[in-house]
Amino acid sequence: MPFKDRLGDRRGELRFEIIGHLWGALENVERLPLRDVGRGGVLVESRLPLTPDSVHAMSLRFGAEPVHDVKVRVRHVRPAGAGEGYLVGLEFLDLAAQAVDEIDRYVDGALPRTPAAEA
Repeated sequence: MPFKDRLGDRRGELRFEIIGHLWGALENVERLPLRDVGRGGVLVESRLPLTPDSVHAMSLRFGAEPVHDVKVRVRHVRPAGAGEGYLVGLEFLDLAAQAVDEIDRYVDGALPRTPAAEA
């Protein structure tokens, strides 16, 4: 088989060499069980420690209620126990009025106790 007919051979195409750092982004969606919630933020369980003061996008859902997309800032991280992951305190940065109402109803016991967060 001739050299130029091989599949995946990039040597015949224009290529660039990058010298220095090239930044990229990686998105990871993970369900985080809630331990506590209030108007100011949430306490969640995480397999990985999140960097304090980092900002993340989160979807907040209470049972069958609509999903609310919010921005959160990591305020504190501490081990949950031996090999059990981490407890992460997240502060809400932008919270819609409807989400605040649902949080109030959840705290008052009017919504089912099966919340989930995705960060």
